[in-house]
Amino acid sequence: MARNKYPEVTINRILDTAMKLFMSKGYEHTTIQDIIDGLGDLSKGAIYHHFKSKEEIMDAVNKRLAEQGIADIKTIAHERSLSGLDKLCKMLVFSIQSAQHEALDQTVPPFLRNPQLLALHMRDTMGSAADLLTGVIEEGIRDGSIHTAQPRQLAQMILLFFNVWFNPWMYSWTPNELKDIISFARNVFEEIGVPIVTEEVLQSIGELHSLSQK
Repeated sequence: MARNKYPEVTINRILDTAMKLFMSKGYEHTTIQDIIDGLGDLSKGAIYHHFKSKEEIMDAVNKRLAEQGIADIKTIAHERSLSGLDKLCKMLVFSIQSAQHEALDQTVPPFLRNPQLLALHMRDTMGSAADLLTGVIEEGIRDGSIHTAQPRQLAQMILLFFNVWFNPWMYSWTPNELKDIISFARNVFEEIGVPIVTEEVLQSIGELHSLSQK
């Protein structure tokens, strides 16, 4: 058999197909054979040439998702006209609005209801996204818009608040519960000198939760 001249194309096809199956059937109920059938023109050997197991495919799917999310907000980090705090707020609004689009496309709920996929997604996000946010926070410290002595830990806390506590597919908060949680988070961030829960962020969170109920 001739050597594949474009292995990255094959890898992306495998990941695209696996992602669709993981979301539609669930990770546990998806087999390597299902992925082969979904691809149509690759053998089991061809898949195992790139991935040793279904677990390795799932890991690659999550890493790619995390990388795509980071790529989308990196452009904000490079906007020279914004302070570190302004960049942080803009990144949060962009991320929430991206989740809104995914909710409308009905791609997020089945993904987040899968425990294995969710755990890996959170692991990869806490790594790559924390690195990016830490850099922005350090920039904010230098320009005086952010006040903290622990930028890395602040970045991780922001991710936990927004990716877990505010996540409507992890917690089905009532409107009153959500209001109290956001109020608490707003006070916490203001007290530590990082007022990131702006009116625009509040509105975006509310809209996301409304979409999650449909």
